[in-house]
Amino acid sequence: MKDFKVLRFLDKFSFTFNKWGIDYKVMRRILQIKLIMDERRVPTVLTNQKEDGKERNFFLRSLLSYGLVGFVVMLLVISPLSLFPKMSFSFGMIIFMIMTTMIADFSSVLLDIKDKNILMPKPIDSKTINAAKVIHIFIYLFIIAMVIAGPTLIVGTMKDGVLFFLIFFLDMILISCFIIFLTSLLYSLILNFFDGEKLKDIINYVQIILSITLIIGYQFVGRMFNVFTHDIVFTPRWWTYLIPPAWFAAPFEIFLNKNYSSHYIYLGLLSIVIPIIAIIIHFKIVIPYFEKNLSKLNNNSIKKGRFIEIKERVTRTIAKILCFDRIENIFFRFTQRMVSNERKLKLRIYPNMAFAAVIPLIVIFRSFGGSRSFSEIITEISKGKSYLTIYISVLLLSNLILMLSTSENYKGAWIYKVLPIESPRPIFRGSLKGFMMKYIIPVYLIPSLLFLFIYKFKILIDIIVILLNLILLCIIIFRSVSKELPFCRNFNYVQENTILPLIISMGFCGASAAIHGGLKAVKYGTLGYCLVLLIVTVVLWRRSFNLEWNNII
Repeated sequence: MKDFKVLRFLDKFSFTFNKWGIDYKVMRRILQIKLIMDERRVPTVLTNQKEDGKERNFFLRSLLSYGLVGFVVMLLVISPLSLFPKMSFSFGMIIFMIMTTMIADFSSVLLDIKDKNILMPKPIDSKTINAAKVIHIFIYLFIIAMVIAGPTLIVGTMKDGVLFFLIFFLDMILISCFIIFLTSLLYSLILNFFDGEKLKDIINYVQIILSITLIIGYQFVGRMFNVFTHDIVFTPRWWTYLIPPAWFAAPFEIFLNKNYSSHYIYLGLLSIVIPIIAIIIHFKIVIPYFEKNLSKLNNNSIKKGRFIEIKERVTRTIAKILCFDRIENIFFRFTQRMVSNERKLKLRIYPNMAFAAVIPLIVIFRSFGGSRSFSEIITEISKGKSYLTIYISVLLLSNLILMLSTSENYKGAWIYKVLPIESPRPIFRGSLKGFMMKYIIPVYLIPSLLFLFIYKFKILIDIIVILLNLILLCIIIFRSVSKELPFCRNFNYVQENTILPLIISMGFCGASAAIHGGLKAVKYGTLGYCLVLLIVTVVLWRRSFNLEWNNII
């Protein structure tokens, strides 16, 4: 069995673990198995990577993504800001990334109850099992923390010497301990009020936030130096002592700048005292309470609240308006319920949806200099055709149609074969309508409404034209791919069949934007284009579902 350097390092402190009442040999073997299993686990930042069945270390591959985040943090260190503000900003970004990574990628470790079910019947005490779990999390969390902080550590050491290295390294250890405590405390509070199903939803949302942060955050790297062109004067307030990044930035100001002001001293003490107290509370209070409540994860009951009931009534009403066939109506509602419950599906499509919602605005505002006021930028935008950047959203949203055929429960697709349905047409019509109304059209409305606000509703017809182009492109993509029943394939199927739809989308959006922009110079050109698109969309929709069961793969 593979041995790890970190385990050989822990061997030097085996007497300490034995002194604390922990069976070190057993703990080491548990850790060894966990570390081997982790090499096969796909981190959140790699969820869209293709799995080809070959054995590979996904964790090491994910470190590259964390290293890119670390490069962004490093830019703060070489900015012209004074030491305390830029280290506060740096630690704020580091703590945010480590915290979200902790929740996203190590929830399955922290919330694992399978190992207890396997190990507790054996002659192994709970203290040894809990120690293995905490050390397992700390090892990987510290590695990720150091990869994120690595570029900052190197550049800072080159600028400010070995003392910077020592302070920063100690801070990263304390931050890792503090985050483990905060995450366990967060889960303990959630488990106190919610069952396992709600907790799994919350974890999924944090995973989505992490993915969105990575995608959108990179877009602002080029503007970072525009933000930090002027120095910031730090004025201590009472609430400064409640901000953890300020705690860990204070030692740099004390030891490197020789600034012994009382507020820096107090903040520096908090950076040491709070993490130490937190980790003691974690072992003495949080872990026993947390482990006792972990059994709630087996409770997957779902209580219907008033909001859920209202949401279901709205869905039924929309289904009646859009679907005239009974089976089509059923699959409209079935699709909306399925995509609401599919956590892995959400993790794959929500980042693209968020990107589609904000990328038109990012593209526009990045083209303006930082010296202009917000009102001047809005005025400048309203004089042009910037709303045509919504076609970028169309490009991103249309390809989400491919996800309709995927599911983490795809093995249950045998149900289609036993249903008394004569034709698959209503299945496809209802599912496509349900998916578009659930995800694609609501996301499209976000940038559209923002541009309507900027242009004072002068572009209402243009927004309708782009919407018709979006629906038309979704139909074209549906026609261009092999016909798969909804939720009948695993996620690798989409990754293997995206090239043709992507080429179609790029060509369609480019041509549509050019035609749309050109017709603005023609009187009633946009209105005529809208009517033509409406007719083409209706005709193509009616002809796209002439399918029989023998046409389905």
